[in-house]
Amino acid sequence: MSLSVAVRALCEFAAKVGDLDLRFTPSPTAQQGIDGHRRVVARRGSGYEAEVSLEGEYQGLRVRGRADGYDPVRNRVEEIKTHRGNLDRQPDNHRQLHWAQARVYAWLLCQSRGLERIEVTLVYLDVDSDRQTLFSEPQHAAQLQHFFETLCQRFLGWAHAQAARLRLRDSDLQGLAFPYPQFRQGQRQLAETLYKAVATGRCLMAQASTGIGKTLGTLFPLLKAMAPQQLDKLLFLTAKTPGRALALDALRQITDTTPQPSLRALELIARDKACEYPGSACHGESCPLAKGFYDRLPAAREAASQVVLLDRAGLREVALAHQVCPYYLGQEMARWVDLVVADYNYYFDAHALLFGLTQLNQWRVAVLVDEAHNLVERGRAMYSASLDQGQLLALRKAKPAGLSSALERLNRQWNALYKS
Repeated sequence: MSLSVAVRALCEFAAKVGDLDLRFTPSPTAQQGIDGHRRVVARRGSGYEAEVSLEGEYQGLRVRGRADGYDPVRNRVEEIKTHRGNLDRQPDNHRQLHWAQARVYAWLLCQSRGLERIEVTLVYLDVDSDRQTLFSEPQHAAQLQHFFETLCQRFLGWAHAQAARLRLRDSDLQGLAFPYPQFRQGQRQLAETLYKAVATGRCLMAQASTGIGKTLGTLFPLLKAMAPQQLDKLLFLTAKTPGRALALDALRQITDTTPQPSLRALELIARDKACEYPGSACHGESCPLAKGFYDRLPAAREAASQVVLLDRAGLREVALAHQVCPYYLGQEMARWVDLVVADYNYYFDAHALLFGLTQLNQWRVAVLVDEAHNLVERGRAMYSASLDQGQLLALRKAKPAGLSSALERLNRQWNALYKS
């Protein structure tokens, strides 16, 4: 079996990182990160190599990625990150992830160019002050190879089990039967039309009368299409909590009639509804379920992977049994289940988890949007922003570093617009 994974994905899964802490965001925005990388590279020497494509293999696992930069004169590989604010406040888990990426790139460089040693460097660029902070460590190729292979071994143990489960899932779904002796009037036509749409890669907008059983009539053909269409995920998106409940109930009807022990389903809910400590911030100094999160995550993930339906109650039970946050366990399990039932915003919002994972992992997905007419108003809310001049005034008085002149320009334009 041949597997392929990006360097960052390998490191995120396999590298042991510290406590969950969301107070520090390394990259303010994607565009600022890209611009920051360019500024760092522009200051390097003429022989500096940027965006170095690398790949390597270990026991059938192909690891690929692009190192941010390599200086052949200094024999130094660089991992460039942008940030805003005090770098001293960066959580240890973020720094360890960055080191893991840099060390993997360093080994791939040593392997491809026959290097016995290399300098591994993290470059942090403050996007406000344009100041660079460097952390470097000399490494021997043998040390880097051991680090790389250890990460691969951790990943392969999980990946092989996941691949075996997916083969069983596809085999089981081939024999999936409709949970009732016959379809309701119009339900079969709906199911057949949806199956054909998925098979041909088309979008379908269907309108069905109340009582036809549209939830069951759409979920069933999607499950039947998973194996022949080689779908990685099914995403069932709803506007309200009752819609999620209907989808989960339909899944139970299907699996009660034809058990699917290898199928995995997950219900995602909002963070405020999943939070066990509403008065605490999401970091290890405040929330006991965040402190040591990644230390306990592997066991929690393994236990959760054995549960066919991780609805809200099931996910919470597993999470609390392993003393991890139910919300963040759900975020992790979204990568490893077959069917995700969630709100619209998990796929359509500007920072949507499911859409981001789909793009990152190049998943083949079928997206079912329940009561799609609600997307119009929800879309307005998700993609609209509002400005309040009172809040702008308070922000200008606070004088955040690097933003004063920009806020002054915004205020002048605002006043000009008001006068006009």
